[in-house]
Amino acid sequence: MELPLSSAVFTHTLTGGTLNVTTDDAVKAISIYNGTAVVGTVTGTTSVGGVASSAININENESYNIVAPTEADVIGAITIVAPVGCSLVIVANK
Repeated sequence: MELPLSSAVFTHTLTGGTLNVTTDDAVKAISIYNGTAVVGTVTGTTSVGGVASSAININENESYNIVAPTEADVIGAITIVAPVGCSLVIVANK
């Protein structure tokens, strides 16, 4: 997906905390990178086939990317957690 140059960019280093991204935030793409040895997580907030979302680990030197399927869409709600000792670098396009 190509985003127009005028799209807003969010950057943040999440250290020892939680970031909740909702559909109201209108995020079209997000990248989460873990540069620390402490594992961070990302969890969706919906169910599929009656199965609830569960946390996906983001290990050291790994990244996780979510992109809306079309330019007109936004990603669904997610929860990003960086426990104590973990720093997650987050870049998102709106």
